[in-house]
Formats: sequence, structure tokens, C-alpha cells
Amino acid sequence: MKFLISLLLIVPLLASAQQKTTGIHQLNIPLFVRQGDQPSLGFQLFNTSKKDWTGTVHLQLIDSLQRHPVDGWFFNQQGNQYFTVEPNKKEWIEFPIHIPFEFSKPTVWELRIKTGADTLYKSGALRITPWEYAAEAATPDLDPASPVITKKIYRRFTKNEQVKLELLAENATVLTGDTLQVEIELTGSTSNKVILYEQWPAGTQPNMARSLSTHTGGGRVLQLTDKELKMEWVKTNQSQLKISYQLLATYSGRFQIPPVKFSTSDSTQPTIRSSYSSLIIEQRKHP
Repeated sequence: MKFLISLLLIVPLLASAQQKTTGIHQLNIPLFVRQGDQPSLGFQLFNTSKKDWTGTVHLQLIDSLQRHPVDGWFFNQQGNQYFTVEPNKKEWIEFPIHIPFEFSKPTVWELRIKTGADTLYKSGALRITPWEYAAEAATPDLDPASPVITKKIYRRFTKNEQVKLELLAENATVLTGDTLQVEIELTGSTSNKVILYEQWPAGTQPNMARSLSTHTGGGRVLQLTDKELKMEWVKTNQSQLKISYQLLATYSGRFQIPPVKFSTSDSTQPTIRSSYSSLIIEQRKHP
């Protein structure tokens, strides 16, 4: 009887150990996306067994209110893929999708990995934020006498032990793990105090606590979330206001870079904003 009990206890442990030799090592899904973004939802599969792990992987997008598939809305054309992970290897599986402007319902993703009779299931929410500039021109028409606010993004890198900055153009490509530096500059404003409203691309994460620097004027953070900054900016007898901060490129895809906006409490001028653009982030391939 003792031998039988011991055997019954060992069998589940062996089964559990076998299950852990293959599976999902890492998810690469943005914390949020904006309408118009084109993220690649990424899943890293691992195989620590002594033979190839093969099967099919299926990604489906679901309207979480009515529980209806909405893959057609999101152009999920690679929702079914075959995979092979060699022994002691890891492989990325990516599903490129396009967040539609017309869709704002709560959405979840569901992933199923099938290998023989076994199925591995994962799911999570896809947080979609409205994009308010879809119908506007890239650069707004401004009165020549109006203040001008510009926003530039650079890729930071080290060369010959010195930090360099590479200015990124429209649709520039960077890799996951790259550090980006954002510089915001306001000129021509006669107001002593302005409110600055800044959002970053959905595929990035800010390093705001360490890198936020007010080069001219004095800044006070009013609100900071995982996707936006609201800041009070006070001029100190200079014609220019300038701040910078750093981002980390984290998720692969094509993401829109929102404009930075500012308004004043002592002026009748409408809200002024910079132009906006987009950024492509590719998955860094590790050996």
C-alpha cells in the first residue's frame, strides 16, 4: 500500500515536470494601443526537452461584451501559424494586427497552442485608446505670430564610449531595447505659465523618474500615468522653454507618436500643438 501511495504521488510530479519543458516564456503585448496603431502581438516559446517541439498556434481577438470574434476588424490575417522550436531553444511568434479607427469596444486576445492532443491556453485584455487626430492634417495651420511648439525624438547610442543622438525621421525604425530621447521646445510664447500635455507612443515605456529634465523654465508635474504627462511650465525670463525625457522601445509594431500640446490660463489663444508622426519598432533578435 505504501508503494502504491508513493507511486501515485510521484506520477503527478513527473507529469508536471514534463509540462514545463515546453511553453510560453514571455509575452510581448503593449500595455495599451491607440486606434490606427499596428502592433505585433508577440509570444516567445521555449523548449528545454531533447526533441523538436512542433504544432500550431492560434490567436483570436474577441469582443469581450458580446463574445464575438472581431479578427476581421483587426486584419488578423496571420492568426493561425505553424511553429517548430528546436531543443533548448526559444522562438518568437508574432501576430501583426491593425487597430481600426472605427472600433472602441472592450477587446481580449486569446492564444491557443496545439501540439498533438495537448492545448496550452492564454488570454488577456487589449486596451484600446482613441486617436483624436485621425481626420486632421499632420501639421496644423498656425498664425505666424502664434507660439510654436516642436517635438523631436532621437535614438541614443554609445560610440567610442560617448553618448550620441540620432534624430529620427517619420517612420524611422528602431529595435526593442533601444533608448529614445524626446525633446520638447516652445518658442514665441508671451505667457509666464503654460500647461503642457504630452503622450508617448504605445510601443514605448517612459523612464520619466530618472530622465525628465527642464532645460529652461521651471516645471512641476501635475499628472503622470502609463501613457501621458501633464505638466505646469513656468518661464524664467527667457524666450524659450525646453524639456527632455527618455523612452524605452519595448514592443514591436508601427505606433503613432501623438503631438505635444500646451495651453495657457492667461491668454485667449486656442490650444497649440506640434505635428505628429509615427515610429516603427522591430523585435531585436538575440543569438
